[in-house]
Order: sequence, then structure tokens, then C-alpha cells
Amino acid sequence: MSATYRFPRGFLWGAATSSHQVEGNNRWNDWWEFEQAGRLPYRSEDACRHFELYESDFDLAHSWGHNAHRLSVEWSRIEPAQGEFSTDALNHYVDVVAALKERHIEPVVTLHHFTNPAWFTRRGGWTRTDSIDLFRRYVEAVSSRMADRVRFWVTINEPTVYVTRAFLKGNWPPCQPGSWLRAGRALRNLCRAHTAAYATIHKHRPDAMVGFAHSTPYVVALDPGRRLDRFAARLRDFVHNDLCFRLLGQTPRRVLDFIGINYYVRQLVRWQLGGTAMLVGKEHKASNPSQSRKFSSLGWEVYPDGLREVLTRFAAFGVPLMITENGISTSDEALRTEFIAAHIRALALAMRDGVRVIGYFYWTMFDNFEWTEGPTARFGLAAVDPATKLRGPRPAAGLFESICRSNEIQLNEPHRGTTRQ
Repeated sequence: MSATYRFPRGFLWGAATSSHQVEGNNRWNDWWEFEQAGRLPYRSEDACRHFELYESDFDLAHSWGHNAHRLSVEWSRIEPAQGEFSTDALNHYVDVVAALKERHIEPVVTLHHFTNPAWFTRRGGWTRTDSIDLFRRYVEAVSSRMADRVRFWVTINEPTVYVTRAFLKGNWPPCQPGSWLRAGRALRNLCRAHTAAYATIHKHRPDAMVGFAHSTPYVVALDPGRRLDRFAARLRDFVHNDLCFRLLGQTPRRVLDFIGINYYVRQLVRWQLGGTAMLVGKEHKASNPSQSRKFSSLGWEVYPDGLREVLTRFAAFGVPLMITENGISTSDEALRTEFIAAHIRALALAMRDGVRVIGYFYWTMFDNFEWTEGPTARFGLAAVDPATKLRGPRPAAGLFESICRSNEIQLNEPHRGTTRQ
């Protein structure tokens, strides 16, 4: 007999997007510059035209029962040249937030989601110490205009992912592979920029909820009995899950009102001779007949129990958690629906056990420009017609709507203790 878990009143349900991936024609950022120069495999062009179509997109979100929406502000639109701020761009984002509020949808605003103004990257980007003050100045411009309507803020999205892709793998701007020193410097500066942004936002809104969105893979050794696998998994886990918090200082909760959890995947790690695999191991993605492992189209393992483990772990920081991203790229719509239901059950089980989570955002609302995967990765609750840009809801949107509207989910295990909060 299954039990019903009812989420707390006011729980935030919605989808997440980012500016460069959906708006289109972000001509002033480093991604656009690198795309036009042929240094990236795809061009974003007009993406999903969300910059023009945001009101109808928010109508769709409202019709799906979403009561919150995570979006990002494009720094390069607001400051296209160093020190020159665009009133028109600021007014646009004020209008975007107002459109959400008019539909009774709570905005969760991200200030940095991977892209940088082209001028910022050309002068050294996040590797320079003055990047912190430049970011603070941009945050001042945005929060001074929007703090009266925005309570929830995400300062930086996935800083560890950004530095890995930009400076270690080197397939994201500024495309500098193998630059361990630059990666370390950039990560330190991103963490300091978060702290500066935290203070700036609270100056304009003392009751603001400010956090950052953290990529949180569930990392385990492929063979727990093998010492080298355990070593590689521990080091990989430290880099992905712990390092940012170490850089924030001894008491990171002083600069975090919540922690954004971006959970997608379990990583089974095996040690391997040669290269970085001698330190952080190599992911083992192969399955065998005795296993029932499922994978997204990007090769990420579908492992809902990992979300419960991750939430339990980060609850130890003593601040609320928000699932700022959780989603799957797939053409198997049954798998997408199963993914959402299974992960929200894992969330409910963690909350039933005492973990405080204040919201869940599926990645993403509709298929978008997925960075170096371009249009090939399909995460959306809705498909987007490439020619007309019409949004076509998928079956998973209906399943998610039923959860959003009921604010509850059926658990596939016997009842243990109260399921009501």
C-alpha cells in the first residue's frame, strides 16, 4: 500500500531556463562571439525567441500549474560595453519579472548562467581579481531595480562546471584546456563574487533569499572494495561537491540563505592509469545483463536515489535547499515521465525524513540551445518547432502539472511516520 506525501504549503514548483539558451540573439556575450568565429560546434542564433515570446511562455507555465519560474538575466545585454549600462535591457527584465508576478508565478532570478560579456572575457574574465568588483557592479544595477519584486536570487550557476568546461576541458569560452592554475583562480573569484553579490542584494532587500546553484553529482566508487577506486571517487567528490564551500570560508551559511541543488546523475568512478583518471578516476557508464541501469541521451545515468542522498548530505549545512535543476535529455517520453515521478518521490522521501527543501525546478521548460550539444539535447517539458518556434507540450508536462496542482505525490513504499507537514 503506497502512502501520499503532501508538500508544505507554498512549495515552489516550476521549470528553469537560462538567457542564452532560450532568448536568442545575445550578440554581446562571449558565447555568441565564439560561435560566430566558428570556435564552437553550434550557433544559438534566435534560439527559442523567448526574449520576444516570454509572455506566452509564462501563460503556458501558468496553465501547467507552475507557481514559480527560474530564469536568468543576461549580463551582456545589461552591460554590453564595460561601464555602459543599458536602460532598455534593464527595463526588459523588469517587465519579464512583472509578467511572472501578474500570473502569480514567483520569479527566481539567476545573475550568471555561464555566459559573460564579450568585453569581460577578452580582458581575462574570471581569472582576474577585479572580476569580483565588476560582477558586484552589475549585480548592483540589477538588484537596485528588481529587488522589490524578486525575493529569490541565484548568484552563480554551477561554478565548478563552468571552470571545468572553460579551463580544463576547454570546450567552452574562453576555451583554454588544461589550465589548472586559471581554473583554480576562476573558481576562487566566482566564490568571492557570490559573497559580494550576497551583500549587495541584501542591501536592497534584507529579507532576500540568496544562494548559488551547485552541480551535485552523486559520486561513488565503481568497486568499493578497490582502494584506488575509493581514492578517485573521494577526490572527484571533493572537487565537485565540497570545494566551493571550502572557498566560501569556515561558515558558508553566513553567505547562503539556501543552496541550489542541480542534480542529474550518479557517477560510478574507477581509477585508471594515465591522465586525470589517476586522480579523479573515470566514469564507468557500461551496463551488464545483471544491471538495469538507464541513461539519458547524453550518457548520464538515471539514478533517483542519488537525489535523496545528495539532499540528505547538503542538509547538514543548516540552510534550506532548493532543487534549481533536475531533468533528462531523451527522446523516450515514457522515460522522461518516469524520471520526473521517480525523482520527485526521492525528494519527498528526503523531506519526510526531515530535509528542508523549498522548491523544485525541472530543467527545462522547453527544448533549447544546450551549449556544445546545441539543439540535439532535448530536455524540455515541451518541444519547440525549429521553424515556427511553436511549443508542443510533451506527456511529462501533464504528469508534472498534476503534481504541481495537487502539491503531493504517491510514494511506492509502505508508510513510515507522518507524511504531512
